[in-house]
Amino acid sequence: MKHGYCDGLGYGQKSRAGATSVGVSSRVSRAIKDWFRPFVLPGVHGWQWLHDYCRRKLPGYRDRRRLLRDGTAILKDVHGTRFVLYPWDRRNLLDMVSRIYDATEFQVIPRLVKPGDVAFDVGAHAGIYSVLLSRLCGSSGRVHAFEPVHDTYWRLRETLALNRCDNVVPVEKAVCDRDGVVQMNLFEAHNSEWNSLGTPMMDGPNGTRVSPSFHIEVGAVTLDQFCSSERIERIHFLKVDVEGFELAVFQGADRLLREHRIDCICFEISKEPLRGAGVESRQVFKILADHGYLAYRFDGSLGRFQGPIHDTSESWANFFASRADLSDPP
Repeated sequence: MKHGYCDGLGYGQKSRAGATSVGVSSRVSRAIKDWFRPFVLPGVHGWQWLHDYCRRKLPGYRDRRRLLRDGTAILKDVHGTRFVLYPWDRRNLLDMVSRIYDATEFQVIPRLVKPGDVAFDVGAHAGIYSVLLSRLCGSSGRVHAFEPVHDTYWRLRETLALNRCDNVVPVEKAVCDRDGVVQMNLFEAHNSEWNSLGTPMMDGPNGTRVSPSFHIEVGAVTLDQFCSSERIERIHFLKVDVEGFELAVFQGADRLLREHRIDCICFEISKEPLRGAGVESRQVFKILADHGYLAYRFDGSLGRFQGPIHDTSESWANFFASRADLSDPP
């Protein structure tokens, strides 16, 4: 009995000692967990969220990659304009969606164009500005979009169809200082926006210089002749982007400018294309000034026009000209 009692007592003491040890271990474990929990749980939850997000988005991502890899796709830019993305456009995808290089123009043109206006898009390319003008002129207005290169002309028509621009008339002709046939110098498809009647040397990737690859003959018309044949009395808004041949466009609009039948003009000054055309920027400003049109630069950060401006040293910029004073009070 004594031995059994002693053995039982020893066992109980061991049990209590073991329980105490387990309790201490449990408290230490809880303390460690409590200390690690703020660091570990957010990571676990984040990983779970990322896992679930990827499972939801990965199929769509794969589809987009497949579309871009296998051929063309129809996308929508920041302004809600639908356009066809061709394989050679992929390198410029982000710019084409964000339209970051056209932000200022898309800010100011709605100030100058109203429903019912007649607008001309000379050098329409794929038609992004044509769509903007179509929306601003409305069903009671009309837009004439000029694009002389056959492949690009059909791309213009695609953009117009995708955006249901029924009030836009596409014209497959170059606009310059004479009617007839002219030589158009073409770049590779991914640089087609540089196509020109001149021979510019443009800055390519990695500091390379890029020149036209081949040339074609295209039909040409002056604005004076076109407006006369189409019985257009007034152009409310004229946008000109013809890679260095802006001067030729204005020379071919001598009667319209002299009779002040153009209200407002948006024109590009780009030094390399001008050099390829053998023209200086001051000549473009001067021909407009000679007809009473003063040029202004729109400051997007201030939201107002600055000028008049008679020349520029900028390598590339768009300007706005009018017989009216476009400068806003400070």
